[in-house]
Amino acid sequence: MKAESLAQGLVCIDCGAAHALGYRLECERCRGLLELRYDIPRLAKTGPAILAGRGLWRYAPVLPIADPAHRVTLGEGETPLLECPHLAKELGVRRLLAKFEGPNPTGTVKDRSSATAVGAALQFGYAATSVVSSGNAGSSIAAYSARAGLRSLIFAYERASAPKLLHMAATTADLIIYKGVYDDLIPLWDGLVEERLFFDCGASRNAYKQEGKKTLAYELAEQTAFAPPDVVVAPVAVGETFIATARGFREMREAGWIAKAPLLVAAQAARANAVVRAFRDGGAIVPLKIGYTVAEGLAAGNPGKKGAWVLRLLREQRSLAGDAEDDEILAAQRRLARTEGIWAGPTGVATLAVLIRLLAEKRLDPAQTICVVLSETGLKTEAEPPSRSGTAFDADALRRLVRERLGTT
Repeated sequence: MKAESLAQGLVCIDCGAAHALGYRLECERCRGLLELRYDIPRLAKTGPAILAGRGLWRYAPVLPIADPAHRVTLGEGETPLLECPHLAKELGVRRLLAKFEGPNPTGTVKDRSSATAVGAALQFGYAATSVVSSGNAGSSIAAYSARAGLRSLIFAYERASAPKLLHMAATTADLIIYKGVYDDLIPLWDGLVEERLFFDCGASRNAYKQEGKKTLAYELAEQTAFAPPDVVVAPVAVGETFIATARGFREMREAGWIAKAPLLVAAQAARANAVVRAFRDGGAIVPLKIGYTVAEGLAAGNPGKKGAWVLRLLREQRSLAGDAEDDEILAAQRRLARTEGIWAGPTGVATLAVLIRLLAEKRLDPAQTICVVLSETGLKTEAEPPSRSGTAFDADALRRLVRERLGTT
């Protein structure tokens, strides 16, 4: 028998108004954002024994998809939590972990939220989905919509990497390339959401879509025997991953599954750092007009209400926020690959680049256990390949080369 969902309703994060479960994108009283609430006393009573099965839907009790027939899957979740001893030593950190989301079906953390977004589209009777994407969300929503038998309209950034565009073109017949950046199109697209022409699979308002990423926290807790790291560095564009992860840890703490939630650190690209700027300046978020960043998935200059939510969480936790330049992100990508063999994309390694900065600035205690969320595989990266110019060898030439490279000449 499939596990039941313990979702009980929706609550406004601003005015606290309660709403029944349903497809709502904002509070009917104040237009604030909504978050799902669950039967925490039941979670406290049963403990982690309530979890059963494999992958993301192991956490069905704390996800909002009631009918098991609507629980769409491509085998997402159960991503590795990797020890990084070589890099930890280089950085002077006592213990460094990497939650690597690259093994997900489309190579990104987005698959977690696509599973619940498309599941909710089925739950609420929609025939079509849509998303505005800088790359990863588009390929993920397209794939999960195809899996569910739904049509998807994918609006993709014109400078998205070729592997992402190829994947989107393969999984949807409705791929639309837009000029400009994410912030240019999203207000227009949001207007169509109000007309209910398609199910909203975007990151800015839909509580059901966001919910899948909460499983990051639950997996991290299970993978550390419910003694999670002291610090988790999470990426922030609009803020979906950060918010969902924070709430997952909050639920487990309230249910008594963990003694303490990790300190969540927000990581942004310096070219799209509206949340970091507001956090540093002590004021509200001021939208930025942004250009291109190699961390394509972080390219949001106006994170809107969710950005304000991230800022609130950072201040409530007395946490940290940091950014990194594109060259720092690419350097971190190479360093991670060479030291630990983990090939993550630029969006994914922005967290590591920010961690390196925070450690250099002595803003984080290296004696702690620190985990970085690597949100995408490097196999979706578009970069200059190494030279394909080959060398012809005879036995002596091959021996000389090997001895030179190994320093045994």
